Amino acid sequence: MRRLRERAPMPKNPMGEAWFMGGERQMYTGLLQPDPQSWSKRELENALEALTSGPHSFDHSDEWSRWFDFLLPRALECDDDSQWYPLLVSAVFVHCLDPALPGREPGFRRDLLDTLGRRLMAPSCWNHGRAGGSDGLLQPLGGGFYAIAADGAISAACCLVLRYLDADSIDGWIESVLAIDDPAWRCAFVVWLAGAAVLMFNGAQPASMDNPIYLGIGWDGHWLLDGSIPARSLAPDAAQFAFFRPAQVLALCASLKHRLDLSTMLDWGEQLAALSIPEHDRTTTLWQYETAVVQVLDRYG
Repeated sequence: MRRLRERAPMPKNPMGEAWFMGGERQMYTGLLQPDPQSWSKRELENALEALTSGPHSFDHSDEWSRWFDFLLPRALECDDDSQWYPLLVSAVFVHCLDPALPGREPGFRRDLLDTLGRRLMAPSCWNHGRAGGSDGLLQPLGGGFYAIAADGAISAACCLVLRYLDADSIDGWIESVLAIDDPAWRCAFVVWLAGAAVLMFNGAQPASMDNPIYLGIGWDGHWLLDGSIPARSLAPDAAQFAFFRPAQVLALCASLKHRLDLSTMLDWGEQLAALSIPEHDRTTTLWQYETAVVQVLDRYG
């Protein structure tokens, strides 16, 4: 966090909104206060929305890039950062469009993963080893027709790590993901794998995943991510980057073949059935998980 802050001092000029009509543009002057804890939460969230949606709709701006680098570590330091965590991940995908991170200092990738990439491992996300802590960010099992929630923060975090982690570190990451002894977490990860298959193998971008609701892995701002700046609809000739690099996908598949099998996933399904799921959602939720298992077996080999 210290290195991320030192690399990005406060810009001299305030950042402005992306979407406005008329002659006066709103400027987020409150973010020039030196203490992030004094910032208005609404103003910070509006600024993050602007610097995430702005490049997608209006092309690159140095102003938005400078403020992204400045806000990245400081937004994580604010109280209630769980409110905008998925949006902050989307901002990373916009401003680090090429997953190879050209032009970034060598240590940036590691610092990004060790801060934003580890946010779901904060104690506030867990309760006696089970996902679902005090800040409400990590909720792999909720209410609803399909109760397994692999969208939101879970999907944003998994996509962030897989997109920027070095290929030779992915097996260690998968080992740690599967080692978390929480049935809800494990089943949500299986659903995420099933939903993310279109990004891995179909060449889809988050904006065009089009998954059925029971395999939904969307998060705040994912609809802005089509692999290019500005949007492909505005600039069809703009360079487009694959969301996941082939080396990362190959490393993920190799790790899953080594560490995950049908017997294990069936055991997790039995553990899921033993959890407290509202009776009117139980049948559809168990079907949701079984469908995800079939998808994972089929798509990842």
